[in-house]
Amino acid sequence: MEANRQRIKYLFFILVLVGAFTQSCRKDSIYSATDAMLEFSEDTVHFDTVFTTVGSITLPLKLYNNYTEALLIENIQLQGGDASQFRINVDGESGINFSQIEIPANDSLYLFIEVTVDPNNDALPYVIEDLISFTTNGNLQDVKLIAYGQNAHFYYGQILCDTTWTDDLPHVIIGSVLVDTLCALTITEGTNIYLHGGSYFYVLGTLNVLGTKDSIVTFQGDRLEEFYEDVPGQWEGIYLLRGSFDNIIRYAEIKNANQGINMGLSTNPDVTSFYENQPELIIENSKIFDCQLNGITAINCKIDATNTLIYNCGGSNSALFLGGDYYFKHCTLGAYSSDYLAHQTPALGITDYFAYSLDLTLQNDLTRADFTNCIIYGSIAEGNEIVIDTLNVPTVFNFNFSSCVLRTDINPDLLNDTGCFFNVDPQFANIGERNYCPTVGSPAINAGIAIPISPVLIDINGEPRPFGATLPDIGCYETSTE
Repeated sequence: MEANRQRIKYLFFILVLVGAFTQSCRKDSIYSATDAMLEFSEDTVHFDTVFTTVGSITLPLKLYNNYTEALLIENIQLQGGDASQFRINVDGESGINFSQIEIPANDSLYLFIEVTVDPNNDALPYVIEDLISFTTNGNLQDVKLIAYGQNAHFYYGQILCDTTWTDDLPHVIIGSVLVDTLCALTITEGTNIYLHGGSYFYVLGTLNVLGTKDSIVTFQGDRLEEFYEDVPGQWEGIYLLRGSFDNIIRYAEIKNANQGINMGLSTNPDVTSFYENQPELIIENSKIFDCQLNGITAINCKIDATNTLIYNCGGSNSALFLGGDYYFKHCTLGAYSSDYLAHQTPALGITDYFAYSLDLTLQNDLTRADFTNCIIYGSIAEGNEIVIDTLNVPTVFNFNFSSCVLRTDINPDLLNDTGCFFNVDPQFANIGERNYCPTVGSPAINAGIAIPISPVLIDINGEPRPFGATLPDIGCYETSTE
């Protein structure tokens, strides 16, 4: 009797194992009806403008099987074949033709698409098209692929000398450029410069950016898809190196960089070089924004900034190290958090020192740091958007704030201020929509002073100052109160 019991237990155990094995190996039955159709996440995959020879981002297309049985795709084919400028990847494999792709019941599959556009002679963007066809149980379906190609001038690590860039085509920098010593690069109105990831714009000589009110010059990343429009850190920045001189930036937008403008680094390892050959910059009617780090970094430099708006920076809007000579007139430094950046660093930093290495800190005179009719305001939790610091007792450390709107917990008596507003909201029109024009009722309106030497007669938009008032507005914008 006991032997029979053991035999029954053994047979039951075997049956359980066989059943489990059979169940685990069972595959979904294939839906074989002639009406079998896939569903797609979209019927057309659009790529925004793509520069010729530069690959696009990768876009997904999702294939859905909404049946209670598995669906067998007999064929997936890129219609353009080997000649197509598009590329597809199915289930981890790249190619132009795929067969016998199964999607389990009530499941889905991703297909990934890229494009690299071949150049032609067109100045304007042109259309690239293809189709991906899907055959399921004899039923043919198509998904359209559309991209807009853009020819451009391309630069791969060139050294430039006495050159002019115009707006005939975009200028795309892949792997950095350098304006050489004693050489000039002039960029005329309306010119668009796009920089690939990791690219620097180095200047040892002179950079002349000559935009106009109605035709600005832009520096930005080379990803033109809408997703990347506001993303910081897409390229490294404009670097005005030690010895660079007579630089002018007028009516320009500098965006999407790690640092908008970095001034004062030296190609000479000798520390004494940081006390010599101050880089010089005049910047007017320009915007610097969406920077991963600082908007402007300057190490013992000379800057004359007028009607300049700096905002949405992960670091400081302006960080001025190792002394120097700085004059900011009618500038707005708006420091707030955004979708990509958390505002934690003061908008403005001024020091007479620079940490050259872990064991060496340099110090130098701050000849001048004057801020007239400027707004320096933001949302930092501590409430102090201004840091002013010295290494030791300085020989020369001159700074002044005149008719400014400031957010700071520094004692006004220590800021050498004249007629400034402290911790009074400038009432920007709409920070979320990037509108830093003060609204009616702002303390900035009609509260500036007339600048006797080199008066500022227009605002950042080229509108006259003031609008029917005896005094101009503080900041880069003149607000109409009519």
